[in-house]
Amino acid sequence: MGRTDNGAQLGYVGVPGRVVSLAHRMLAGAGRANVVAYRLEGQPTLPCLAHGFMPDGRMVMAAAPHPDVAALTPAGQTVDVRVDIAKFAPDPSVRIVAASAHFLAGLEWLTPGETDELLMAGELPELVATVADTASGRLAIVSTARVVVHDGSGATPLSVDQVRAFGRELGDSIAAVNTEVVALDAAVSVDPFDLAGMCDAAENGWIPAHLLTRKPSSGGCAHTRNRDFVVDVDLTGVTVLREGSTATSVYFVPFHRPTSSAQDLADNLASLLGTPAAA
Repeated sequence: MGRTDNGAQLGYVGVPGRVVSLAHRMLAGAGRANVVAYRLEGQPTLPCLAHGFMPDGRMVMAAAPHPDVAALTPAGQTVDVRVDIAKFAPDPSVRIVAASAHFLAGLEWLTPGETDELLMAGELPELVATVADTASGRLAIVSTARVVVHDGSGATPLSVDQVRAFGRELGDSIAAVNTEVVALDAAVSVDPFDLAGMCDAAENGWIPAHLLTRKPSSGGCAHTRNRDFVVDVDLTGVTVLREGSTATSVYFVPFHRPTSSAQDLADNLASLLGTPAAA
């Protein structure tokens, strides 16, 4: 049973920093969001098609709701909702929940005129703007103060101000790096032997790594046994899952140096996985 936190203090960032980074990505648009108006009769559910932050820090959501739930909240009124965001591993060959975020919030749909103003100002995230600009699209402001992130390291409560502050520290250049595209590219292009080598190194303490969780292997499909998977690629490091015959382990391997540009991310990935990212 390999060592835990093998010299991980030598990495650029630890588990707490990774969780804040993960929370920022999820609130900024990564993952699949679902909205439940838990105080209304029947607790209507609205799949949120797009969400993210505006430049001023406000969180927005856009949806093209089914007529049955179109009256979930009239424009100008705030309804109490629970928001759940699920983020999946980038490997298309498996379905692995990499992390989830949960929070209670106040949701206020904007009027068509208010939505048009924001669209014309170009202040909405690209996908949010695309959904809001459809014939049945609606745009809402989401107000919350706290989010709880669940991942391999457990449950971590964070203030939204803390998450926003992390985003501001990123700066415009690194914020433009689409880590979801980079993660997909890494997951599908990494050589299995290179990935196995990194997992061996993490498991045996040869490189800095955090063991996030380990549990007995049970169930699952035969084609996933004795395989390694890229669960997430972040600006702070790489998270991998090792599905062994008797135990399943999740490791976070932090980068040795900060990521402040697309080229930094490419170099960091190449040093761990031998997989260059598009710089």
